[in-house]
Amino acid sequence: MQTQGLSLFTTTEAAVLTRLPLKAVNNAIDKKTIATHARRTQKNRSVRLVGEPALVYLSLERELVSDTTPSFRRKLFKAITTALAKGASSVAVGALTLDVGPSWREVVHRIKDLRRAERLAGTNAEVLGGVPFFRGTRIPIHMIAELLSQGETVESLRKGYPRLTDEMIRLAPIYAGAHPLRGRPRRQPWRGRPKGRVVRVRLRDVAAS
Repeated sequence: MQTQGLSLFTTTEAAVLTRLPLKAVNNAIDKKTIATHARRTQKNRSVRLVGEPALVYLSLERELVSDTTPSFRRKLFKAITTALAKGASSVAVGALTLDVGPSWREVVHRIKDLRRAERLAGTNAEVLGGVPFFRGTRIPIHMIAELLSQGETVESLRKGYPRLTDEMIRLAPIYAGAHPLRGRPRRQPWRGRPKGRVVRVRLRDVAAS
């Protein structure tokens, strides 16, 4: 298939050209490992097309990670476990060699952040209806995390909630992601506010939401 000089291929064509199962090609697309181009057919159906760079990647995946079976993943995990126990920074499984040092350091850093966030968090059934809040304040952690996801800045949050620290703001998304609110989704009184402006939320509204 040719589109304005750019070679594009359907997923079925890509599977044939790279000798990969169709499922593997779709999996690479679904996980956004490779980029796709959306096109409409004459029947108004949307199809996903991939270009030549994607084919090169898929070919390399077949050559280097052809043993992507549960058995391979178990071997890789065992190799990583052994390497870390020995203090090694790389592992090799067949033709694949990985430097696990950066990933390990990132994991250790993230674990420390999560543990710190948990120490900063408090819950009380009689405070905010049991919604987790930062100790020493009555500010809901999930509210701060959501405001950040909506584009709120650290500066505006500090101005709107003077008892917040930079550390609290930085750790809010980590805590909220690791400890999502359970049960039926509740109305969040801070939603629908104008972007770029913090709206002070009454505590009774949070507890009743």
